[in-house]
Amino acid sequence: MNLNELLDDYKKMAEICYKIDNSDKNSVKNNNRAVSRMYQIVNTIKINFGEAGVCEFAGLMDIKDSRTDIWVAVQMLEKMQVDTATEQKALIIIKQEARQSLGMDYWLKTYKEQNRK
Repeated sequence: MNLNELLDDYKKMAEICYKIDNSDKNSVKNNNRAVSRMYQIVNTIKINFGEAGVCEFAGLMDIKDSRTDIWVAVQMLEKMQVDTATEQKALIIIKQEARQSLGMDYWLKTYKEQNRK
């Protein structure tokens, strides 16, 4: 797959996650598969497309549809090396989400503890 195909696939996976119905076992399974696929895409971009690929991937933080922005922000900070400006943009997105999500608040606190400079 080329980079654009990977980015399109990532957006499709974010949409699957956005539409999860936690009361439906198949929906939860599809969500879990989508999350796994998203991490595969992140790793493929990092390994096969390097810094240029990471920059293209970071551009997905501008997509609010299906909460693509939050998925990208979190997975990028977990798995990729990014410049300070990109990290700050990701952290702004995550901080906004953390105001209403205990899970994201915990993620943010853990990230800050692990990345003290």
